Amino acid sequence: MKFTKSILASAVLLTTSSIAFAAVDSTDITINVTKDAYVNLIGSLNSSLTVPLTEAAVNGGSTTLGTLGFESNTTGTCNVTFASLNNYKLVHDTNTALDLGDYTLTYVGLSGNVSNSAASNGNDYAAASCNESAANLNIANPVLPAVVTAGTYSDTITVTVTTQ
Repeated sequence: MKFTKSILASAVLLTTSSIAFAAVDSTDITINVTKDAYVNLIGSLNSSLTVPLTEAAVNGGSTTLGTLGFESNTTGTCNVTFASLNNYKLVHDTNTALDLGDYTLTYVGLSGNVSNSAASNGNDYAAASCNESAANLNIANPVLPAVVTAGTYSDTITVTVTTQ
């Protein structure tokens, strides 16, 4: 019996020494993907270019320069700015005192006509969306004088679209 007690005691000791307590560890992993915001001009006037016009086209008439719109991967509104290097005048290439008078720039892509000229002095427009289909950008010129001095008359329009 003494031998049985020793075996039984050894078995209990062996059983209790093999019981282990489990350890636990965990973590949360958050995965993020970031896409940079963009806005692009679209249409036939979407990059730096020169639009050649004839004297007849700018003599008291309205001419379509091309189409312009914009697309973006953002939500919300966009601000559109038109800026004229020569204050909305076609200025002579060598004699800056000569010009063909004030012209008006009209863009129909912003839920109705938007018009810029030296007289209006309004250059900023809020677009309801940052995705506008390409629409006509027009120039309307005054009647030219009877004699126009030879040379090239030009202006540079900068169009900037900014997401809000």
